[in-house]
Amino acid sequence: MNHDLPGVELHTHLEGSVTPQRLLALAEKHGQPTLPARCLNDAGTAYVFDGFLDFLELFRKVTLLIKTPADFHALALDLGQTLHDDGVGYAEVSLSYGVMLKRGLDAQAVQLALHEAAHEVEESCGVTLRWLPDAVRQWGLDQGWRAFEEAAKAGRALGVVGFGLGGDEATGPARDFAPLFADVHAEGLGVSIHAGEVPAMGPVAAADSIRQAVEDCGARRIGHGLAAAGDPLIIALLKARNVFVECCPGSNLCTGALKEYSDHPLQEFLSAGIACGLNPDDRSLFGLSMQEELRQAREHLDLKDEQVQMMNTWARQAVFDSSINRPERHER
Repeated sequence: MNHDLPGVELHTHLEGSVTPQRLLALAEKHGQPTLPARCLNDAGTAYVFDGFLDFLELFRKVTLLIKTPADFHALALDLGQTLHDDGVGYAEVSLSYGVMLKRGLDAQAVQLALHEAAHEVEESCGVTLRWLPDAVRQWGLDQGWRAFEEAAKAGRALGVVGFGLGGDEATGPARDFAPLFADVHAEGLGVSIHAGEVPAMGPVAAADSIRQAVEDCGARRIGHGLAAAGDPLIIALLKARNVFVECCPGSNLCTGALKEYSDHPLQEFLSAGIACGLNPDDRSLFGLSMQEELRQAREHLDLKDEQVQMMNTWARQAVFDSSINRPERHER
C-alpha cells in the first residue's frame, strides 16, 4: 500500500468509473454511436438518471459497451489515474461477474487483463488495485454460484480478495445466498454485501436486509447500511461483529435514498463506535470523488479531522488483502 497517498477506498465499482469520454470511445469502437445519447446530458459531459431503479438501468446500458478484456484493461488504467489524482492509494474495486457472465464474456480473460492493468497502475502511479467480483442478487442463487466459481478460479493470484452481492436488494434477499457465502468464507475471501441502501423497502425490511447480510452471510463489510440508523439492535450487531460500513452519502443523495446530504447517519455511526468510511461508489456515473465526499461531509455532517483519521484507520483494518500491513484492531 502506498502510504504517501493516505486514502483507502473500499466501495467503488469499476463499471461506475466509466467516464463520459471513455463511454464515447467505447461506443465508437463497438459501432454503437447512439447509445451514449441515452446515458449522457446534451453536452455529453455527465450522466443522467432519475432515482435508484433508473440508475440500475443506466448501469446496465453502460455495461453494454464494455465487451472485451481490453476494454476492462482500459477502464482499470483510467480508474488508477483517477484514484491517484483523488488522493487514494489503495482501492478494492467491485466488478459485476454476474453481468459479465450474462453477456457471455470470459471472466478469466477479463480478470487477467485487470490483474495486468493493476500491475501497470502500481508501477506508473503507486496506486494498489485489488478486485471484488460480485453477483447480481435479483438474478438468483444459481447465477450467483456461477459468478463465485469464476471468482474463486481467478483467486488471489489474479488480485481477487473478496466476493460481494449487489443489485436490487428488495427482490434478492441476502439470506437466499447464505450457502454461497459459506463457500466464499471457506475459500478465504472477504465478504462485502450491499444492504440497507433502499429506503423504499421500508425501515423494517431494510434493517432486516442488513441483519441477513451479517448473520446469514457473514458479511465483514456492508455497502451503504443506511437502514442501521435509529435501529439499536442493528447498531449493536454491527459493533459486536466488528462490521465495517462503506458509507456513500453522495451516491445515496444521487439515487434519492437521501433527500439531503445532511440526512446521512455518519455521525450516528461514529458516535456508536461503528467502523465506517466514506466512498464515492460509482464515481463517474455520479460525478463524485473522495475529496468531494470529504468536503461535503465536513460541511454538512460536521466531520472533524480526527474523525477522518479514525475512518482511514478503520478502512485500513477492513481491507481484504491479507498481504497489506493493517493496523491492529482495538475495542471501540
